[in-house]
Amino acid sequence: MSDLDVVPHRPGAASAPRPANRWSELRGSWPLTWRDLGMLAAAYVAITAVLVAIGALVVGPFDGSIGATDRRVARWFEAGRTPRLDDLSYWGSMMSETAVKIVLTAIAATVMIAVWRRWNDALLVAVALVLEACIFLTVTLIVGRHRPDVTRLDSSPVDSSFPSGHVAAAVVYGAFALIVARHTARRWPVVVAVLTAAVVSAIVGWSRMYRGMHHLSDVVAGVVLGVVSIWVTWRVMRRAEGRAHQDVAT
Repeated sequence: MSDLDVVPHRPGAASAPRPANRWSELRGSWPLTWRDLGMLAAAYVAITAVLVAIGALVVGPFDGSIGATDRRVARWFEAGRTPRLDDLSYWGSMMSETAVKIVLTAIAATVMIAVWRRWNDALLVAVALVLEACIFLTVTLIVGRHRPDVTRLDSSPVDSSFPSGHVAAAVVYGAFALIVARHTARRWPVVVAVLTAAVVSAIVGWSRMYRGMHHLSDVVAGVVLGVVSIWVTWRVMRRAEGRAHQDVAT
């Protein structure tokens, strides 16, 4: 290299800006405030109260109607069991097993954070699952509904069936469809994501009833819990994002 190739440094000249550390940027972009967490806590209390009231009606005054239908459906599933369906229902139930959903959520959240360098998408899934799980655990312990009176193909540390936590968690996977819709203007990826979430939820619901772990009304309550958990989390996250955009604009 000749002397002409060297660019002398002029005293007082501004140094080139260093690229921002991506993890420092991530730490500074946390969207949720204490007020947002308070809204989630209030939603937890409200949804829990409603589901506990519904569960009390199902095991109480409506046991003669809803309960009778549940028992017929449970016996129908038991009568139709085959070795092949036993195996398929096992894997269908595993799709929303606690360990599976924790690992899946952790991997998906890590990838989304690493790629997009923002918390919002990962939190939409993670917070919805945490909210759903907290409500499920509280409701199932308070209501204490017995599982179907058929031969069960699984065991569970929680011997209470209302609502179905497996189904609720499977429905919460639908939050991925919202994330897909946010990052693409094309319709077909969103349709595929929605259909995938719906099919997974249906498979899990069928599997839990087939294996004698849940009544039909437990599955319906699980679907409602999953949908409401996504909606509440989405509303809170939209509020947080709107606040962040206002802060940037000002």
